[in-house]
Amino acid sequence: MVLLVTGVSGAGKSTVARRLSAWGHRALSLDADDRLCSWTDLDGHRVSRPEQPDTPWLAAHHWRWDPARLDEIIAQARADGVETLWLCGQAANAGELVDRFDAYFLLEIDQATMRQRMVHGAGRGNDFGRVGDSLSMALAGYQQFVASWRRLGAVTIDATQGVDGVCEDLLMAAAFAALRQHG
Repeated sequence: MVLLVTGVSGAGKSTVARRLSAWGHRALSLDADDRLCSWTDLDGHRVSRPEQPDTPWLAAHHWRWDPARLDEIIAQARADGVETLWLCGQAANAGELVDRFDAYFLLEIDQATMRQRMVHGAGRGNDFGRVGDSLSMALAGYQQFVASWRRLGAVTIDATQGVDGVCEDLLMAAAFAALRQHG
């Protein structure tokens, strides 16, 4: 099974990937793959993000996944005999790529938690939320992001709890998804 764990910035996607890996699961934080993830302009061309991106720049550029690279990651895991692959991340085009996943899970947090984690979160994998207008843009897109994943049928996981609880809930939800898929 190929499972996507997504959520708004600060929801804990990278932390979940690290914990699942520590527990012996094959889990990847997708932001760590620079062949997969990049900022693009509205035409889909890769660009470099300025150190302090302002609102106009952020409105004209998106963090996107390369579909061919995503397919490579999945194919390699299958070739390696991986039964369950956890892919943890978020991208502007992720909703267009849901056909690659057997199930997808939305780590849900409220906006206050999002703000707190983005600004003060220790060990965050990136600086989004602490540079330029990224925090205000992320907060402004919160409702639309959550609503779009709910419409797609993502299983919601309460990500305000500790990481162990989040991972236990994910494992339970994945087991249920596997039963539905095979039953």
